[in-house]
Amino acid sequence: MGKKAMMVFGVLWAVVFAVGLALAAPVPDTGVTKCYDDAGNVITCPSPGQRFYGQDANYTINPPSYTKLDSNGNALAVSATSWAMVRDNVTGLIWEVKKDKDDVPHYDNPHDADNTYTWYDPSDPYPGTPSDHDTDDFLDALNGARFGGFDDWRLPTIKELAYLVDYSISYPGPTINTTYFPNTVSSGYWSSTTDAYDTNGARLVIFYSGIDGCNYKSDSN
Repeated sequence: MGKKAMMVFGVLWAVVFAVGLALAAPVPDTGVTKCYDDAGNVITCPSPGQRFYGQDANYTINPPSYTKLDSNGNALAVSATSWAMVRDNVTGLIWEVKKDKDDVPHYDNPHDADNTYTWYDPSDPYPGTPSDHDTDDFLDALNGARFGGFDDWRLPTIKELAYLVDYSISYPGPTINTTYFPNTVSSGYWSSTTDAYDTNGARLVIFYSGIDGCNYKSDSN
């Protein structure tokens, strides 16, 4: 039956998880390529000294770069049609890739893009409540199987998760590089970060719009 408490789940989940720490790692570029005037109109990006110069699209620093990995962590060609993980070459994080997006959850497969989970972390000061399908169950499944040869899979922090957003993509998204993350759902993905204002909630990124927000830990994402 899983864990003792039972929840009713309502919204979609398809989170990717990071392995390893990204302390002091570079911040990936936002992906923004358009420039704007003060009325919000798209303009040709200005040159140094011109009005409106200095906005996001004038700079490309640490452009996003990814590598597909097989289930043993071996690098694959960009043209590979099947891969298990993705390495972010800027931050050094490795992300699980979701599979089988068909609007039907399959909890016997932790990689299924349609699975939804409540937020539960027994090591957090505000752990949430265990349920039949929670994030701790998901991580236990990955680490118990040593997915990709790793046993330290975890939820990403809210900053790490936000680094995946490609802000050049508008809603309805998904606002992410689908060449590497093709099964991302345009919905909310949990981070490991408990909300500072309301500890009953946790931070998430909504890949419909690319913004971050907060949901109750008893919600499903």
